[in-house]
Amino acid sequence: MKNTQKKLKAKQFRHLSKDIIKNPMIYIDEYFRHQNSIITWQNDINLFVNAGAYPAMSCSNLVGNGYHCKEMIRQIEVAYVIFKQCRIAKQVNPLQLFETQADYCNYIENLEFTCNGKRDPQYLISKFFSFQSLREWYETMDDLMSYLTVNTSNEEDKFGDSIVVIRELLIRLGFALSYIYEDDGLFTKMPSYLKAEPDEVPDEEMSCSQLSEM
Repeated sequence: MKNTQKKLKAKQFRHLSKDIIKNPMIYIDEYFRHQNSIITWQNDINLFVNAGAYPAMSCSNLVGNGYHCKEMIRQIEVAYVIFKQCRIAKQVNPLQLFETQADYCNYIENLEFTCNGKRDPQYLISKFFSFQSLREWYETMDDLMSYLTVNTSNEEDKFGDSIVVIRELLIRLGFALSYIYEDDGLFTKMPSYLKAEPDEVPDEEMSCSQLSEM
């Protein structure tokens, strides 16, 4: 079966190298192994979005807002690569946050994002890009960052109620990448008649790449 999907290129993104586009696990493994835990990252996202939506809450002298914004954009790009390479389907209703009672209980009791009781990074990534395209997420992040340059809040409400959705989906995306890190890759169910033809990956990178495994 011929693959007609266009290859992603570095020039399509702001912060991704060719190597990371070829193997997103390079970034995911390095970030969650050496830079941040998911709980700390969740708090960073929460503070950043709050300050971007209401600049009076900003603590610009204490936190690295520019760094956090860049990392959020980088993670959005990494997730987009996975979204396209794994051909993840969009959802009709991405704002339906819980599929079952078990998913609700997992969130309330364990702060775990599940689909039908199981952790599913693809499900979370699908919600993220079903709500907005990559271009629209770029615009959202740019707006949040630009608002942080304002010393005081004004009467203009740039985001409205959507700020709640933006914060929730950014946090869920962070958890999706964290789950991929904890599982050493992303496992996808594929029809038995399909054969995988993964791109050539250097030997030293093979251990952390399972994105193409069946």
